[in-house]
Amino acid sequence: APPPLSPAGVRVFRGHTDSVVSVVFGEGDELASAGNFDGTVRFWSLESGEALRTLHTGAMVVLDIALSPGGARMASAGFDSAVKLWYVPTGTLEQRLLGSSPHTETVTAVAFGRNGTILASASYDRTVKMWHVESGKLLKTLKHAGGVKAVAFSADGRYLASADDAAVKVWDVRTGKRERLMRGHTFDVTALAFGAGSVLASASEDDTVRTWDVESGKELRVLKGHLGMVTAVAFSPDGSMLAAATLDGAIALWDARDASQVASIDGRSDVAGGRSVLSKVSSKNAHGSKCFRSLCFSADGGALLAGGNSKFVCLYSVDERTLLRKYVLS
Repeated sequence: APPPLSPAGVRVFRGHTDSVVSVVFGEGDELASAGNFDGTVRFWSLESGEALRTLHTGAMVVLDIALSPGGARMASAGFDSAVKLWYVPTGTLEQRLLGSSPHTETVTAVAFGRNGTILASASYDRTVKMWHVESGKLLKTLKHAGGVKAVAFSADGRYLASADDAAVKVWDVRTGKRERLMRGHTFDVTALAFGAGSVLASASEDDTVRTWDVESGKELRVLKGHLGMVTAVAFSPDGSMLAAATLDGAIALWDARDASQVASIDGRSDVAGGRSVLSKVSSKNAHGSKCFRSLCFSADGGALLAGGNSKFVCLYSVDERTLLRKYVLS
């Protein structure tokens, strides 16, 4: 169930000592957040701000987290080249996925398959690995030409999408065979998300989001007008809406069916100063500018959770385009 939506206010979550790189809705009104350079994942009550549990991953830097369907398990990825599986109710480490051929460089992204039995991990070692969650067995290694930055499963679990450059690769999960190589972006892909059916969205450093039909490999739409690199993308649960975060601190909301922009949320002040492309570059804003790098819709699609490389996590009303809550992680 989605968290209760109440008038905008500030909640202080005490625990993280650094910026947040990934946020997801947990069970009930829980928020899970991964701290970048403090190596922890923390679960909070969105309503009360109470810290529920803390997972010390052992990694100097956490880059991504993913919750299994139902929220019982969590996977974490980071600088220590390890993929770790956690049992969420107790916050205990279940296993470290090594298999016969573990990752040898930073793990950048993780994603669970449809029923939570398969986990995919992407790495700078130029591979995506698929794991059997219960046994920890390495199922397949998908080789790439460069370091892989994004990975996503289709809703039916048949396809896995990945990106290590400006092209999007689509793989058959059962066979491990690459089925599609979809070109269109002019700069590297930064994020991937599947919507309804076989629709895939890819975000890029070229300031666009493109949607694709992975069954045919055809490009469906090009979503333009973002003022800067697109840093995160997410579909609403019914696939009708697409949210895209950009380097300038904004979030664009698109109708996924006709590629029309429904609204834009100016989150620059909310995330504490995302850099506009019209702003002069300085030592204060050129590197690590404050912007959202993780987006997640609530189960009913009525709320959008946004976090990034700052200590602020924001909860927005999708219909009203208003800030419902702002969480300060300190």
